Amino acid sequence: MSAILEEIKGEIAQLAAVVKDHQNDKGTLDQDALAQQVAALVDRQVQKTLDDREDNRPVRKGEIIGMPGFQARSKGLVKGGKFDGLRVDDLVFTNWLLEKASAVRRDSVKPASKFLKDALGKALDATTGGSGDEYVPTGMAAELWQDMFIAAKVAGTIPIVQMPTDPWDNPLGWGSGTWRKGVSNTAITAQDATTAKSTMTSTEQVYEVDWSYDLDEDSIVAVLPSLRAELVRDGAEQIDRFILNADSTDANTGNINSDDANPADDSYFLSNGQDGIRHQFLVDNTATDANTNAVLTDALLLAGVGRLGKYAADVSNLAMTCDARTYIAMLGLTNVATMDKFGPQATILTGELAKYANIPVIVSGAMSLTDQDGKYTTTSPATNDVYGTIAIYHRNMWRLGFRRNLLIEVDQLIQKRQFIMVVSFRIAVAARGTRSTAVHTAGLHDIKYS
Repeated sequence: MSAILEEIKGEIAQLAAVVKDHQNDKGTLDQDALAQQVAALVDRQVQKTLDDREDNRPVRKGEIIGMPGFQARSKGLVKGGKFDGLRVDDLVFTNWLLEKASAVRRDSVKPASKFLKDALGKALDATTGGSGDEYVPTGMAAELWQDMFIAAKVAGTIPIVQMPTDPWDNPLGWGSGTWRKGVSNTAITAQDATTAKSTMTSTEQVYEVDWSYDLDEDSIVAVLPSLRAELVRDGAEQIDRFILNADSTDANTGNINSDDANPADDSYFLSNGQDGIRHQFLVDNTATDANTNAVLTDALLLAGVGRLGKYAADVSNLAMTCDARTYIAMLGLTNVATMDKFGPQATILTGELAKYANIPVIVSGAMSLTDQDGKYTTTSPATNDVYGTIAIYHRNMWRLGFRRNLLIEVDQLIQKRQFIMVVSFRIAVAARGTRSTAVHTAGLHDIKYS
């Protein structure tokens, strides 16, 4: 592939060699430093994917990119003048923000300059007839949305659906029919197939960016690339956090993300609908959860895979998700193949740095270290949340739904004398079947490192 991916493969191979050389003296390894190195490798892998998309982004009128439901138009780069080489998207957004802000603060917000108006006029005329005011809440938001899904790791492993209503009953399967012997001139015995469905109810996720009253187009244009990158990175990880950590339990006894304490009412994980992947094995069906209470071994991890029952045989549809430090522990196992061993034809998912028994291993910052019970504790987390977790799940037994995609809004906050930009979306996650008996998802927690 590219030189960057080859570099990543080489660094992972070196990491694996170091870990295996210290199997008998793990205490001599700086595991925190190694975990930071792994996280950096994942970031580079994600950035490479985003850069490839940017390099191949269409710039001609009417060209569409993206999977169905997540389409975006690109307007290319400005040619010539003060803003030469900048993205037309960023100039459109700058003009839109200045217009929104000046509508409420004409005394302090400078209107868009002639240079900006001229650059936009030429660019929009050359590529599309849509106005900037129409484009920002649609095209630009859709483009950021698409980038979030490219950067998301766990979200890339499970099917995505657009919710036509909220709540919505998603038909996940049509039940098991019965095959019968056919006899000439005789109708077979009638049967009513029971459909499998899962109810999806969305939960809104909201992110705020504050802007000074003293808006200036040059300063806006200067910070937009970093703002765009931050929105993509944080949005992608937030989607993954919700998939893994959603928990509808809001009580004084806490939940899997706020053990022994009542979570704040605006906590992102307080789902209006179903719970996430971690909740499935930690609470819903604890028979699929393994309290490891030891350093990770092949026997322990294989036993965890075995808790998937019949689903364990469908390796092509399984995935594992873990934190960076647990990934370091996995590098010392016999059945782990790192990226350099996959071969040139292997499909690599975003965040995938290894395969275990041919199951993709996804390293995600959304999977954090926990207390010994697999939950995030509120009591001295720095000393108690130090144990690893691995989630193993059948990808087709989960659905990720969206009732509303990315929305960008701007308003005035007079108390702080700021403009606020609010970015939001509505997300739902759902598992197939009766959660108390489902075995399509398993986990290991309380993984120790020495």
